[in-house]
Amino acid sequence: MFVATPKELEHIETYAERYDELSLKTLTYIKHGQHEFPVQMLSLGTDEPSAPCLVLTGAIHGVERIGSQIILSFLKSLLRRLDWDQQLQDTLNNIKIISIPVVNPWGVALKNRSNHRGVDLMRNAPVQSTNPRYQLYAGQSISSKLPWFRGNPLEMEQELTAVSTSILNLAKKSKATIVLDLHSGFGTRDRLWFPFAHHKRPPNNVHEFYLLYSVFRKSYPHYKLYQFEPQWHQYTTHGDFWDWMHLEHYKDSTAPFVPLTLELGSWLWVKKNPMQLLSFSQLFHPTKPHRIKRVERRHSTLINYLMQVLNNDLLVNITDIQHEELTRKATNLWYPSS
Repeated sequence: MFVATPKELEHIETYAERYDELSLKTLTYIKHGQHEFPVQMLSLGTDEPSAPCLVLTGAIHGVERIGSQIILSFLKSLLRRLDWDQQLQDTLNNIKIISIPVVNPWGVALKNRSNHRGVDLMRNAPVQSTNPRYQLYAGQSISSKLPWFRGNPLEMEQELTAVSTSILNLAKKSKATIVLDLHSGFGTRDRLWFPFAHHKRPPNNVHEFYLLYSVFRKSYPHYKLYQFEPQWHQYTTHGDFWDWMHLEHYKDSTAPFVPLTLELGSWLWVKKNPMQLLSFSQLFHPTKPHRIKRVERRHSTLINYLMQVLNNDLLVNITDIQHEELTRKATNLWYPSS
């Protein structure tokens, strides 16, 4: 069976060849049948191991390609600005940007949510939900023919093993790490979710999530695009990859590690173009070229903001008094019954 190489993978290779400032690393090759696709990582900025690090990931779910395109569009903009933007040059001398635009290449190629083995990569980590209700969307172990199949959580899929190893190694050395993982498909509003998805208790660094939320609101008072909340406010799941990554990082590190999931509200695209309902893959991706461009543009403010948070060491310079106050405000906002 012939399977075309996803254009997002082709763009990664093209960027690496065209721009000397980019470094390309292949984390692993995923083989399926007679073909294999790489999981690739692009690096931009300083090589200093302890430098603050922004990690951008996309297409963990193969049908949610818009995340990959947002990442690649943002990188292209940065690379073109480097010729003249001294402020950007100074920022990238101080921080690093790591991007893995296509975590699930076979999912993209086959237009599946899962990978080629039928495993939902956002249900595959060894984390068990405290939700007592049996719900398929929370992650099921019945069959790979059904959606939200967990696979074997005790032996994570090859894609996740490669990605987690790379990110955790970077975060362990970096003085602060922010992750932005891009998805699409939930509701009519864009949401920024943070751990936890497997239970309703706050993470140990909830003050850092509140800092990101509050500074963004203060800095961009008219930019009310996102609903910022812990993921459990919407639903709880087994096997959430970023829950597991958060727990793993803090086993042997105290450096800030702040994973965010940007869940794009793709129902808006379907509402404007109901014909997308005829194709499963189009439920999660804007089909009109002007809408794709609009979506790529609208999130550049957020990514630039995260870069400047790291560049200005906002997560590193939190005092004990600020820690206590931020935690109190976060609890009142997100965990009022705790």
